[in-house]
Amino acid sequence: MAVIKQSDIEFGTVPGDDVSGVVKANVIGPTQGWQSHVMRVFRIEPGGYTPRHRHAWEHVNYIISGRGRLRLADTVHEVRTADFAFVPPDTEHQFENPSDEPFEFICIVPQEVA
Repeated sequence: MAVIKQSDIEFGTVPGDDVSGVVKANVIGPTQGWQSHVMRVFRIEPGGYTPRHRHAWEHVNYIISGRGRLRLADTVHEVRTADFAFVPPDTEHQFENPSDEPFEFICIVPQEVA
């Protein structure tokens, strides 16, 4: 069993030309005993965004704090603290932070793609 304190999370920059103001930390995965998946935490600064992309795996999201937008294919969803989201496989998606406060969320993906 692993307990990860929020104050111990170490974020790293998410690189790319189509990314702005995004950091990420892998929090729980194989090192902590969860062999099949990885729980990651993303933080998007005001005005920031993840790339618009698609891939063969799904992911599950939980909004920790703030508010933002989740683009799923051609639909934009407003999300905020305590909301959940499911991104199906092969669906174009993107997270954006149009607010003036950080937007932080959990993203769970299969271990082999983390």
